Amino acid sequence: MSPSQLEIKTRALGRLIKEETIYHDEVKEQEGVIASMKSADADEYEIKKQVEVLEDTKKMIPLLREKIQQSLESLEQFLKDYTGEDSLDSASANIATAKKVLSTNAQ
Repeated sequence: MSPSQLEIKTRALGRLIKEETIYHDEVKEQEGVIASMKSADADEYEIKKQVEVLEDTKKMIPLLREKIQQSLESLEQFLKDYTGEDSLDSASANIATAKKVLSTNAQ
């Protein structure tokens, strides 16, 4: 049986939330790599390349936040008209998590 629209929208929002968390973790990790390279007097070219990787990662976060906002709005709109019998627990949990992520990780 194929997933319902509720499942698809709920899972999509959950995936985006996880992806946003991964990008934040990657930023922290990359900042650590750069700091250790600087303290070890690594080659300036290598440090520069790692800084570029960090900047590219930071650029992805606002784009991902827009996608989270769009997915959140889509799921909320879908739930307004939803009359099915599927449990809304997962959708409600993802909505709450998305709102928390959008409010706490504003950059």
